[in-house]
Formats: sequence, C-alpha cells, structure tokens
Amino acid sequence: MEENKYGVLKYSAINIGDDIQSIAAMRYLPRIDEYIHRDRVDVFKSDKKVKTIMNAAWMLEPKHMPPSEDIDPLLISMHLKMVTRKAMTPKLKQYFINHAPVGCRDTDTMEYLNSLGIPAYFSGCITLTIRKNPEIKRQNYILTVDMPKYIQDEIKKRTKRPVYNVSRLMNVYFNQYERFKVAKMALYMYHSAHCIVTRAIHAGLPSLAFDTPVLMLDLKTKPFDNRRDPRYYGLIEFFNPVKEIDFLNNKDIYDFENPPENPKRHIETRDNLIKKCSDFTGYDNPVSLVENFENPFIELYSMLAYKHYRMNRNAYWLKPSELIKVAFRKAILKKTRCDLEI
Repeated sequence: MEENKYGVLKYSAINIGDDIQSIAAMRYLPRIDEYIHRDRVDVFKSDKKVKTIMNAAWMLEPKHMPPSEDIDPLLISMHLKMVTRKAMTPKLKQYFINHAPVGCRDTDTMEYLNSLGIPAYFSGCITLTIRKNPEIKRQNYILTVDMPKYIQDEIKKRTKRPVYNVSRLMNVYFNQYERFKVAKMALYMYHSAHCIVTRAIHAGLPSLAFDTPVLMLDLKTKPFDNRRDPRYYGLIEFFNPVKEIDFLNNKDIYDFENPPENPKRHIETRDNLIKKCSDFTGYDNPVSLVENFENPFIELYSMLAYKHYRMNRNAYWLKPSELIKVAFRKAILKKTRCDLEI
C-alpha cells in the first residue's frame, strides 16, 4: 500500500496562468490522486496524506489558510498577495515555520516572510521547469500576450510575419478539465511561436523554458508597470526588459526577424527547482506535458464559441426555481463554484 497520495492545485480564477503553474507541478507527480482547490485548502479531507507542491499566488480568501493537515506540502514558488499578508495570523505564521524554509516565487515575498522570522528563500517560479516537447516545431508567427492594440499595430509595421494576440484571462467558465486543456494550448503557442511579446510572467517564464525568444515589454500603463509590481521582483532579472517608450521610439531595439536569444540567468534557479521538487516526490517525468496541437487557435475559438452559446442558452431558459436552488446551495449548504468536481 502506498503511504502517500499525490495532489495538484486547481482553480476557478480567470487567469489561466494559475493552471500553467499546476501543469508545471505535474512533472513531479507519479500520478494525480486529488485535485485540491487553492481557495479551499483548509477544508480538504483525505484518508491519507497528500503530497502537494504548493506553488501559487496565495490567497484570494485568506480566511481559508492554513491548509488542511491532510496535505503534505512543499512550500515552493509561493507568492503572498497583500490581502494574505494583512490577514496573517499566529496560526498561519506557525504553519510556515513548521514547513520552512519557504520557497518564494519573488524576492518581495521572501523579504516579507523573513521580516516575520519565517525562514524563506527565493526559489523562482516552477514554470521555468516545464519540459520542452521535441515534436513541437518553431513556426512563423509572432505571439503577443495581453498586449494593447497599439503595441500589436506597431509590431505589424516592423515585420511581415503574422502577429497573433492572445490573453491569459478567460471571461467564460470552464471546468477544470477544460482549464488544463486551454493552459496546454497556451503552452503550445508559447512553445511554437517565432517569438513572444508580453508583460505576463506566466507567458514569459515558460517561454524561457522553451527557448522561445521573449520580448518582455515594460508597459507604462498602470497597473502594468512590471518593475514596480512585487510579483516580478527577482523574476524580471531573468529577461532583458524593454521600456514601452524605448520600444515605440526605436524601431531597431528588437529584431523581429532574427530575435536575440534569451539570457541564461534563470538556469541555476531552474535546476534548483527541479531538484527540490523531484526530491520531494521522488519522481521526475521524462516526457513533456506540453501537447502538440494541430491548430490550437481554431480549437480554442471553438471551445469559446460553444461556451458562449451554452451561457446564452442557459440564461434564456433560466427559471426562478433554479435561482432558488442556487441561493440555497450558497446560503445554506455553503457550496460555491470552488466545490465543483473536475
């Protein structure tokens, strides 16, 4: 009989970057026995300890910390949101101390925990360790991720290559199976693109892992000032970021036909992450979890179109009796979308 189970975090937030972090953690799991919702880790129950890599941004609802004692955690690649810091309790502080040292995704979280007397270090983000898939070939398109239209238009003036824009934010509800599929589609796009232009760390960091050239663009538009965003502290140094004003004023600042190779400053951090995670579970999958999609753009569009159709159809046929059931589940049974099965 196995003494442990293995778990991975699941989400219901709109940022598909969350799920990309879970896919990165799956590399180190011999199997997945449990899907544990990040925002309900305190109520998780299991008949055995569940080894779980706790890489995520914590916490949308800090009242649900610390995690259940049924979780055997590796505290690594963690970012503590300000709402969590304001709700730091002696119980949560002791939890961190009991499972220290805490691997922090950014140096800001590291400095905060150290200031409380909690042993912590900068681990970087586990998405740096996603394996390349040798079957995925580099293609001709330039991919912009969450870039405003005027940036896309400027890029199109500087290259004849097709320029596609995608977002890591989802405005429709997907179940967890669908979320992982969308995340894998995004990873395929980052893997196969000629180069990536983004401000998002969970597009930029996997692209470093895939050796896809990255232009990390530091937008002046608030709140997207990467250099002043604590989530980027320690991570931004892995890139050669370009300020928006410099990009717009200098057409030669980045060669889209022959993009420069990425810096290699992340390699040591990546290797340390691989060792810590594989030592924790005793497993390191030699096969890439990034799937080779034939046409992810069309498939993703079809998924979105179907979801919008279902949402519109459900809204049209929504009955007062159904609304009463939803209210009962939320108010009496304390059920939320976080309680949905994968």
